[in-house]
Amino acid sequence: MSYLKIYPKLIIANLNPEGDFEGFFTLHIEQYGLQANDKKCDVKITQEGDQWQIWVHPLAGLETPQFKQFVESLNDYLFSVLKVVPNPQNAGLPKFEVFFDDIYFDMSGQEPVIQKIPV
Repeated sequence: MSYLKIYPKLIIANLNPEGDFEGFFTLHIEQYGLQANDKKCDVKITQEGDQWQIWVHPLAGLETPQFKQFVESLNDYLFSVLKVVPNPQNAGLPKFEVFFDDIYFDMSGQEPVIQKIPV
């Protein structure tokens, strides 16, 4: 196992001509005490039937099973827990924005655990 915590901060994506949302995901990463803040990776949000799915392109060096688990947990957190629903029919420029406050994904165990950041 590795010590890895991922702190999601912001997802911003705009509607593309194909009907998907594309943009970037800002996050902080803590691994073995080293911190990397405000890292950005590409994100794509697609819809299949009634289900939305987020695809996050991993940062260089983070193409690990833990990062894949993080993306799966992020999908569940966004669309099942928070019940976020992108709306491509918004007037003006359709945009998908999510701001994360005070949570992190602890990827150190067998399964990801979503934790609140202690005050």
